[in-house]
Amino acid sequence: MRIISILFVLAITSFTASAAIKLTPTEYPDLKYKGEILSGPYKDGVTEPKKILGFAPGQRVASPEQIANALSIWQKESDRLKVVEYGRTHEGRPLFYVVITTPAHLANLENIQKDVQQLANPVNLSDADAKNIIGRLPAIAWMAYSIHGNESSGADAALTAIYHLIASESDDVKQLLGQQVIIIDPMMNPDGRARFSKELEEHRGVAPNVDDQSLLHTGSWPYGRTNHYYFDLNRDFIYLTQPETRGRVAIINQWYPQLMIDGHEMGAQDTYLFAPAREPVNPHLPKTRKKWGWKFAQDQASAFDNNAWRYYTGEWFENLYPGYSNYAEYRGAVHILYEQARIAEDGVKRPDGNVVTYQQSVHHQFVSTIENLRTLAKHSKEMYQDFLAERRESLSSSGPYADRSFAILPTDNKTRLHQLVDTLKFQNIEVFQLTKQMRVSADTQLGGKGVSTILPKGTLIVPNRQQEARLIATMLEFDVDIKPEVLKEERHRTLRDGSSLMYDTTAWNLTMMYGLEAVIVKKHINSNLESYAAASPEWELNPEAQAKDTIAIAVNGEDDASVSFAARLMELGLQVRVVDKATELSQQALPRGTVVVTKTDNPNWTTALEQIKVQAHQLNLTPLSISSGFGDGDLPDWGGAHFRLLTKPRVGLVSRGGFAFYDVGATWYSLDHHLAIRHSKLNSLTFSYSDLRRYNVIILPTQFMNSLSEGAYQTLKTWVSNGGTLIAFDRSARSLIGSDISSVTLLENSFENAEQFDIAIQREWMANNIELEMEAILSHQVPLEVDYPWHQKVQRLNQQQLVKRDNWQRNFMPSGAFVAGRTDQRHWLTFGVSEDLPLLFSNNPLFMSAEESEAVVRVGKLQKEEKGALSKLAESVMDEPKALGWSTLPAETTAHVRMSGLLWPEAAQRMLNAAHTTREALGKGQIILFATSPNFRGSTLGTNRMLLNAIVYGPGLGTAPLVEL
Repeated sequence: MRIISILFVLAITSFTASAAIKLTPTEYPDLKYKGEILSGPYKDGVTEPKKILGFAPGQRVASPEQIANALSIWQKESDRLKVVEYGRTHEGRPLFYVVITTPAHLANLENIQKDVQQLANPVNLSDADAKNIIGRLPAIAWMAYSIHGNESSGADAALTAIYHLIASESDDVKQLLGQQVIIIDPMMNPDGRARFSKELEEHRGVAPNVDDQSLLHTGSWPYGRTNHYYFDLNRDFIYLTQPETRGRVAIINQWYPQLMIDGHEMGAQDTYLFAPAREPVNPHLPKTRKKWGWKFAQDQASAFDNNAWRYYTGEWFENLYPGYSNYAEYRGAVHILYEQARIAEDGVKRPDGNVVTYQQSVHHQFVSTIENLRTLAKHSKEMYQDFLAERRESLSSSGPYADRSFAILPTDNKTRLHQLVDTLKFQNIEVFQLTKQMRVSADTQLGGKGVSTILPKGTLIVPNRQQEARLIATMLEFDVDIKPEVLKEERHRTLRDGSSLMYDTTAWNLTMMYGLEAVIVKKHINSNLESYAAASPEWELNPEAQAKDTIAIAVNGEDDASVSFAARLMELGLQVRVVDKATELSQQALPRGTVVVTKTDNPNWTTALEQIKVQAHQLNLTPLSISSGFGDGDLPDWGGAHFRLLTKPRVGLVSRGGFAFYDVGATWYSLDHHLAIRHSKLNSLTFSYSDLRRYNVIILPTQFMNSLSEGAYQTLKTWVSNGGTLIAFDRSARSLIGSDISSVTLLENSFENAEQFDIAIQREWMANNIELEMEAILSHQVPLEVDYPWHQKVQRLNQQQLVKRDNWQRNFMPSGAFVAGRTDQRHWLTFGVSEDLPLLFSNNPLFMSAEESEAVVRVGKLQKEEKGALSKLAESVMDEPKALGWSTLPAETTAHVRMSGLLWPEAAQRMLNAAHTTREALGKGQIILFATSPNFRGSTLGTNRMLLNAIVYGPGLGTAPLVEL
């Protein structure tokens, strides 16, 4: 305590001393920006930014509060401005957009919006009416800035542009406003910006700083880039997980802007990038986007040339992934990305000796904004004509989207299904369900073409032929087409120096992200349909009336919300069980994973029923009333081993240091969003001093660099041995393996014992594909031949050959592709998880699991093929087992790995049969490893379900039970 007190006194003394500093810094002439951002004349009645902020635009970073205050003041002073709050962040900060135009247009916004919506959905729109609408419509621009909170120049430029547009008396501005409705979202990530601006205050010294390696410029963990839950908001426009995204998408979708800009920043030593993008470009973008992109780029380039500012287009900027703010392009906008060299404050010195000031970076963004608006004013009418033609093409019975429908098969996982429907409907996409069974020819997620498929009643149907056809296609189709010349260049780069054209993941379709089974039907399904409506719980619990006859309440374990149901009831003090084998009680089907609360475990039954009712209602679950614990025939009864008692999880999530903030945030979000139970975020920097006895679950998200000491790993090992459940992802799992805490082996270190791991694969295959030879079984003679999980005829590669091959194959690992996972359907970790699970893989570790660990999920779908189903050549190849790298493919079997995205054959062969998820015992506890981040971008709901199972069920199912006396 004395040391802490001394440190506190020293801190106070230091603060007092700094506040009393009398010296002023020496002059730094290079920081005096000679450019002029604002040039009048301006209205006297509109307060200048300098008077509101206390400094000139771009001189410093404006805080979220200062920006909100400026908007509030200007709204009272200008008749050109309307300020709208469209949402609130997780931390309660307001999200604003402003509409800037003439007073006449402001008074007519509702009609302007109706007109553009008619063009967007021209089902019954005549050519004459369309011409009239285009004739009277002003241009519509959506200008958005600083979605990454520490990329600050955009928001400061937006504030400057708002003042310029509402206060300028120039004819140029007045003409722009007469031709346009300009919508500006000045600050897309207030929580991140608040974190960043606070850090600037903390790191700012007396003298200016031009060193981009200093904390003033770099910031510290978790940085200001992300929102409250450390999500990259510029990857969320199709997943819609965050309130900032949902708020702005709802408004953008009402306006159908012709122009959408997104103001960003990049490396401090760079210059300035703007659109258009290079290849790969998503094939569902309207073809006219390239034409208009170049027109805007040429004008923007001319404006930069006039100021002698350096810039470039394309280079690292591609346009394949649709989850950026450029999702609006699929709805008809021309999207322009700004990337300004990041100057956090003051300025940054370059190798050429020049200093680029923060004010200059704001000026770049401001000039880009005004120049793009001028270009839009010139071409708006022609752009509307192209927009109308594209929308009519999407609705045409002879258009590219005319004869295709996406079908999502029914599931008892209503929570997950409803999330999919909500995400689609939020984008104005129509979703239907079949009113009766239908047989179709369909393409499957595993690459099957024209497979005869029965779509049951209740199947979700999303016809591609509707107004948002392009967005539907890119969100739901299983694969995006990448041009052969792009693939050739990508392979060239991979082989030449290991670089890549791909800036983000190459796979993202929603059904695979959500772990839902779907097919694509090459026809426009428009019969036997009804609009989708989420079902309400079928039974209303009445605790007083049913307390006597009801001996247990169950909720279906297929539903993801059942895990939350169990966790929340345990937090309330109830005893909860889970069924690990399907049964039927009181004529109620209880699949494995079903959560059961019994009267025997909870003697205060009426109170328990009240709590069950509240939680079931909140989670939209249907409680099932059980009056008898007897299972018919061989089905489990309620007093047997299959009704397993759970233990309340006490969760610690390790954070900070070298842990990846994206992964920490996604895990934190999953705990809050899916469970909303109490948990603790632990600081990795002080982890060695933590009392781990408080927790029975500890989660290690992936790491950029190893943050824990060897001593900390040994402490964790002891904690696990005493009954803890340790869960680790990706590089943290790799660290546990490297510290000899886990018995799992990494693929690249396994080849000395390759046959042992292959035998584990064959044993699993044999267990799941039993063919009894009754004559041999009942024979009294010893058989001369018996099947073993190894094959004498297989030409196996030796250790040296395997190492050589693996070193080559590692070069081809994906930058984001879905691979097929096969799950152990008898393992508790796969409750609520389908047999075939899409796994989103990048260059993640591949696990090798044998006898000491359980491979809960492996890569690859192994499928027994019947004779005659394949070509004669394929049959001849498959007659005998075949070695594919370290593992053996059984006879008459095919292996499917790639589901979606770019996965080179070398990588597919390398990944086949490796484990993705493992579970192993260590003393009285257990270790669960995930090769990937299970809740990637808050949207990989299949693997996230396994994470929830691990957290909530792990302490009860995977560890030695504790009897408290």
